[in-house]
Amino acid sequence: MKTPDHGKNNPRVCLRAESIRRRDNIPPAVRSKLSQRIINRVIKWIEGEGVNVVQLYLSMRSEVETDGLLDYLIDCQKIALAPVTNVRRRTLTPHRISNPSTDFVVHPYGMREPNPKTCPAFPPDQIDLIIVPGAAFDRHGHRLGYGSGFYDQFLPRCPQSVWMGLAYETQLVSDTFPQPWDIPLHYIVTENDRLICQENSF
Repeated sequence: MKTPDHGKNNPRVCLRAESIRRRDNIPPAVRSKLSQRIINRVIKWIEGEGVNVVQLYLSMRSEVETDGLLDYLIDCQKIALAPVTNVRRRTLTPHRISNPSTDFVVHPYGMREPNPKTCPAFPPDQIDLIIVPGAAFDRHGHRLGYGSGFYDQFLPRCPQSVWMGLAYETQLVSDTFPQPWDIPLHYIVTENDRLICQENSF
């Protein structure tokens, strides 16, 4: 069973902290510019593949910014989803977003989420693309998240989906020290490239 990463001497803990530190050190204006380049690559892929149902994370702090992708999905009348988290159970539930101005609430951990009272839940087995956040990524598609394992439990429920990580180049590392429960992604998109990480990538 997945257990959270703990211990200051754990290499995953050290790598997570260092990668987030490098990400935080990118000046905000530069982060926004790089994020737009990343999102433009994602949009080009979505249009080329005819994708219609997308779950994305709602960015916070220094993560690759996803608001532009959300606006694109809604403007193009695609189905835009974001996860509602249950911290006690470590689960994600996709909910549909129709109006970013009114559909969000703030989770006690500080991230924005769809309001489950007004945003309907959506079946995981009907999602085409899942956009995944992370602290660090390697070129084999392994992702180092934030230590709770939400996506490692959620992604296996969506085998029909494409799993795509978004990262600044500075978040790419040679080794994320993957564990048996870690789920590798199909693609990682950075400001400079789209990395194909699995032979069965779409």
